[in-house]
Amino acid sequence: MKRIVLLLLFMLLLPFVQKVHASNVVIQVNEEATVFDNRSGSLEQVGTLSGGQTFEVTKDYGANWWQIRWGGSYGYVDKRYTTVVPSTTYKNPVPSVAKIKDYIVATKVTPIYDNTSNKLVQFATLSEGVRFPIYSRMGSWYGIAVNGRLGYVHSNFVKEEKGQETDTSTKPNEKPTPTPNPKPTPNPTPTLPSKQNGYIEALENIVLYDLRRDQPMSIATLLKGQQLEVAGVGDETYVQVRWGKTFVYAEKSKVKFVNTPTYKNIGKDNAVLNQYFIPISGNSEIYDRTANKLMPFAKLDTNRRYPILRKEANWYVTTIGGREGYIHSSKVALDRGVPVMMYHHLLKVQELGRFKNVSTTMTDTQFANEMKYLKDKKFETVSADDLLRFMRNEITLPAYSIVLTFDDGLLSTREYAYPILKKHGFQATQFLITYRNEYSPAEQLFNYNDLQALSRQDMELMQDVFTYESHTYNLHDMIGNKGKMLLIPYHEVVQDLKRSLTIIPGAKAFAYPFGQYNTNTIYAVKEAGFAMAFSTKPGYNNPYDDVYQIKRLYSDQQTSFSQFKKMVSPYAQ
Repeated sequence: MKRIVLLLLFMLLLPFVQKVHASNVVIQVNEEATVFDNRSGSLEQVGTLSGGQTFEVTKDYGANWWQIRWGGSYGYVDKRYTTVVPSTTYKNPVPSVAKIKDYIVATKVTPIYDNTSNKLVQFATLSEGVRFPIYSRMGSWYGIAVNGRLGYVHSNFVKEEKGQETDTSTKPNEKPTPTPNPKPTPNPTPTLPSKQNGYIEALENIVLYDLRRDQPMSIATLLKGQQLEVAGVGDETYVQVRWGKTFVYAEKSKVKFVNTPTYKNIGKDNAVLNQYFIPISGNSEIYDRTANKLMPFAKLDTNRRYPILRKEANWYVTTIGGREGYIHSSKVALDRGVPVMMYHHLLKVQELGRFKNVSTTMTDTQFANEMKYLKDKKFETVSADDLLRFMRNEITLPAYSIVLTFDDGLLSTREYAYPILKKHGFQATQFLITYRNEYSPAEQLFNYNDLQALSRQDMELMQDVFTYESHTYNLHDMIGNKGKMLLIPYHEVVQDLKRSLTIIPGAKAFAYPFGQYNTNTIYAVKEAGFAMAFSTKPGYNNPYDDVYQIKRLYSDQQTSFSQFKKMVSPYAQ
């Protein structure tokens, strides 16, 4: 009887025990979220949390931030990218108390995997240069305790560093609430604006710049006498204001500071959607509607993408510097993302022969006409690296942006693509089957009856136009109706991909042979060290899309010029 009473008491207490155990807030990451360290006095990116993953929170850090454990210190995550959920979903918890002696240092952006489901599932990354304590070792893998969760990183991404024994049960040093670094950097860190910095008023029409690329990009013009909320004032030249989930900058010499704004159209920049519009009319002002009339306060650029806050009837609402702006739907078009064009083999009409009507071959004349159209429409050909940063929402790109890619590394690109691209000042990416390029003769005559591979000498001579990425070392073969890459053991795929990097050591991107891939293929591409991968799935690419399933479009001998123009347009026509 006594045992039954004790059992009943235990069952009654059990919910309270569970509640105490689960007292920490648990968050789910809605989209990839950056982890910041602020021990230096400014925010420094130390990693990311993957979308869909859950994490325990150490502390609710006010309106803007969650605090989590990150190595032997704390990391901070912007609340905007998270949702509070009842409990964690992972099965790989580890004790927070451990004796740590040695460390890993990430030599590149390093994926962190959960392997409890007998497959590798990425749940976070370490930023390049970040030092992190080793929790365990398993073959070529290091175990690390990430916020109380066991993760594995491969030795190819890190180097080991010996250290003194550290007790991680000691509470990490804690800095004050994170604040933004006010000085513009190539990739400014998003934070919510602070009213302590006041407001600016334009002394004349002033340009607002995005400074995250090599060259400043004009984003909008703030009209004379109009005001915006300030986010940062520490730089000597620029004052910082919010724009969606990032910042833009105005020259200090062209503004005055005020303590109280005269406008009433207050908007939350951080609430913008992952949807964008492109102005298609020269009349691209955005309006304040709070006085029951339309008052323009800024003008938008017609070659930019603007985040949508919401739509009201026939008006789109965007936001900049803490102000909502309205623009009529007839003046804009919905952005569909960055197109990536895929080409292979080029020949003159009289050279086509057995390549006539083959989808991977097009004529030099057709290619020249397409490139001239891009030049006339002022398209910017962007690199694979810039596309990666765009898809991670680290930069914005002009509305008229395009990525040009060539698969297989064929000699015909030297003959016909290179001079056309060079003439227009364009850049493009070649995906190489590096075994073929490794053994191609240095000085070979072009034979239009054959498929010849570029030599290393050809690659070097064309590097002012082309960057070179991987299409495998020697896995570009079909066995039946399946690519060889899908049929051989996983470790052999990884080995081949790594071997391709010995020919093109700076490569970050990969293209799946024949467009065929599966989950294991993606894991192999990541393990080999590639930061992105291109498919043959048709479509356009947007922020937060999967960077290992980048979509592409292609033009062949059957594609009309009007079809091409519609294909590359940044919005549906």
